[in-house]
Amino acid sequence: MPLLDALRALSEFEPPGELPPCDLGELAGVLEAHGLAPLASYLLETRRIGMGLPDAFREKLLAIYQGTVNDNVTRLLGLKKVLDGVKDVPVLLLEGAAYVDWLYPHLGFRPVGEVRLAVRGEDAGRFAEGAALAGFAPAETGPGGHTATFGDGLVRIHLQEGVVAGGPADAGLFERRRPYPAFGPVAARPGPEDALLVTVADQAALGLHAPLVTFVDLRELLRQPDLDPGLVRRLAAEAGLSRALHGSLSLLAWFFPPLADRALALRPELPAVERLAVEAVVESARDPARLRHFRGSEAAARLVVAPRTS
Repeated sequence: MPLLDALRALSEFEPPGELPPCDLGELAGVLEAHGLAPLASYLLETRRIGMGLPDAFREKLLAIYQGTVNDNVTRLLGLKKVLDGVKDVPVLLLEGAAYVDWLYPHLGFRPVGEVRLAVRGEDAGRFAEGAALAGFAPAETGPGGHTATFGDGLVRIHLQEGVVAGGPADAGLFERRRPYPAFGPVAARPGPEDALLVTVADQAALGLHAPLVTFVDLRELLRQPDLDPGLVRRLAAEAGLSRALHGSLSLLAWFFPPLADRALALRPELPAVERLAVEAVVESARDPARLRHFRGSEAAARLVVAPRTS
């Protein structure tokens, strides 16, 4: 598929020398929709793969890259402001806020997007007090008290207790945390196993019809040398994410064939009926049309999200 070949080329940190032939107008739209335009723009401007491509195509992506850098800086400065105000509360950065300075070589490669943090439930009150001192007031609270949102009118910061947004707390998430000194002494990031499952949980909520940038996240997490496959599968089972993990890794193997062996080896075993249901969702997510007009499906999400085990 020409479009998919071009997307693969422009989502590798070290791309091939030439862009596979495709409709550049369509490619630009898909790159933007899936959060890959900033990375693609950087590669086109700094690597051989951009040679000879039309100025209009490169300029469109360059504008997105520049906007992403500015937006990322704004969000991360807001995050740093909050973290400076909650000096004694352990905080885990999640998703884009964690990945841009860990998995990606450059701040502008990935949109930070929604700033998400994990805190222990017993620390939520102290976090709120520190956030208020930094000018961030509570905006809303999620069902069950497992999520909350704070904002200063410019940046919004979302809190959750565990791997699954809105799901139960997970103490092990903090036991396995890694220091993240770039964001101050209270900041940490998840271990690679937990980070992988946070992303899988988000993809599952969309019925696996998720932006391709999240599969780049998974790709880079899978490349982490200290990733423990057995721990990933155990934590997935405990969080009710075995179906989702199976489906996400199946899609990862399709999007990025060089990682296929590693991705498929990590998939948990599923009962036959569950496996067939998940594979049907995977097949629908591989439809070329979803690259152009992807949309999450509640029905698909129900097939890949299972109740958490006790």
